[in-house]
Amino acid sequence: MAQAHSKSAIAFSSLVILVAGLFCFYAKTSQVKVHGDLYPLHARFVSANGLKPHDAVLIGGVTVGMVDQITLDKNSYMADVILFINKSLKIPDDSRFDIDSATMTSDYGVFIRPGTSTKMLSENATVTNTRDAASLEQQISNYIFGNGGLPEDN
Repeated sequence: MAQAHSKSAIAFSSLVILVAGLFCFYAKTSQVKVHGDLYPLHARFVSANGLKPHDAVLIGGVTVGMVDQITLDKNSYMADVILFINKSLKIPDDSRFDIDSATMTSDYGVFIRPGTSTKMLSENATVTNTRDAASLEQQISNYIFGNGGLPEDN
C-alpha cells in the first residue's frame, strides 16, 4: 500500500513539474516580439499604473513596438515611458497614446490612436497627448453601462 502511494506521489509530482515547465516555455515564447530597426519615443503619463517593460505598443490591434522603460520625471512627477517603435512607421505628431488593455483580463499596453497631422514624430520626441489606464471600477462600469451616453473622450 505504501509503495503504491509513493509511486502515485512521484507521478503527480512529475506531472506538476512538467506543467510548470510548459507554462514557463509558453511565457517565454509569448513575449512581445518586434522585428526590424526601432526608434525611441517618450510618452508622459500622469500614471503608468499597470504598464510594465516589454508590454506591447499597438496601432489598430497590431503590435508595432514595445515599452522599454518607465521612470519618474523628478520635476513634473509624471511617468516617463520610453517606447521603441518600428522604424518603418511614421506616427503623426497629433496622435494620442493610451494605456489600455484589449480586455478586462489581458495585459496592459500602449495603444496609439493615430492623428491626422502631416507632421510626424521624430526620434526621441516626447508625446504629451496621453491618457492613463482606466481603473478596474471604471472598466466594469463601461462594460455594464457603456459610456453612460457621454461623448467619447478624443
